[in-house]
Amino acid sequence: MKKNYNAIDLMKFVSAFLVILVHTYPFYTSVPTVGFISSNIVGRVVIPFFFIAAGYFFQKGNPTPERFKKYVFKLVKLYLIWSILYIPLGIHLLNGYMEMTPVLWAAGSFLALVNFGTYFHLWYMAALIFAIVFCYFYLKKFSIKSLLIIGAILFTIGCLETYYGFIPEGMIKQGFNIYLALFFTTRNGLFFGILFVSMGMFIAKNNIQDKIKKPWIFSGIFFIALCVEAFAIRSLGSAIDYNFYFMVVPFSFFWFISLATTQLNWKWNFADLREYSVIIYFSHGIFLELVPILLDLFHVGFYFDSGIFRLISVLIPTLILSYIIKHYIPFLR
Repeated sequence: MKKNYNAIDLMKFVSAFLVILVHTYPFYTSVPTVGFISSNIVGRVVIPFFFIAAGYFFQKGNPTPERFKKYVFKLVKLYLIWSILYIPLGIHLLNGYMEMTPVLWAAGSFLALVNFGTYFHLWYMAALIFAIVFCYFYLKKFSIKSLLIIGAILFTIGCLETYYGFIPEGMIKQGFNIYLALFFTTRNGLFFGILFVSMGMFIAKNNIQDKIKKPWIFSGIFFIALCVEAFAIRSLGSAIDYNFYFMVVPFSFFWFISLATTQLNWKWNFADLREYSVIIYFSHGIFLELVPILLDLFHVGFYFDSGIFRLISVLIPTLILSYIIKHYIPFLR
């Protein structure tokens, strides 16, 4: 029977819903522990998985110069289209935090495009484009193992955001504070994307999925370690945000291999699930911003304070819009 990657496609689809869960945090008020686990542990393995999958399939598909150009062009086109669509909502979001002059808007728009997107979830696309381009050209002259080492070093630097409370006073903390003042986060292609994209390439290049027995066991062990790390950080109160965990690296590695070696022969259209995962990821941000605006117009904005209502009010219109895009607006997918 021909090998398939249906488990990875299914996980991409599930992951799109986990992203919505992270951004709507439905359980944080009612059941804080469940909210923390769903949003700051389970939800934080999604983007590493996406990065590894992108690196894996890019490498698996024989990355010739022609394929590289075609792949990156598609990513850039999709990213720019959605970035333009999100500009009004990004402006509305920023106006809620600070006053922006025309000069700041011009500078901020450029920084947003190259760093974190015109709306906050679009950072992934900017990071993916950067990481793919960096890894592709690096591997033309150097080895995949050295790329992994560089990625690990950069990821460790990125972890300063999560382990901020442990940074001693001095030049390192001052320098890091200056960086945060300019770029807000280390969650980008440089400090986050390179490691996971290179991991995906490494798995594909060396057929690692065929060499590791019972990867599910390792996934389980490292997920428990990830939970321990996350709750320890939470109890110590050291994090600016929970984007980076050390244990997410080995967990994501074995989790992806587990999925890559799982054969699902269900009579589903897994290609559709894969496509829907992309559309849901891009489109859900519209309703994160639009729903509270509409509720405020009708003076019922307080409904959005309910976690479950917030989840449902974003999820349902996202699914409807995703169906419309999938079938009628092809340039958005």
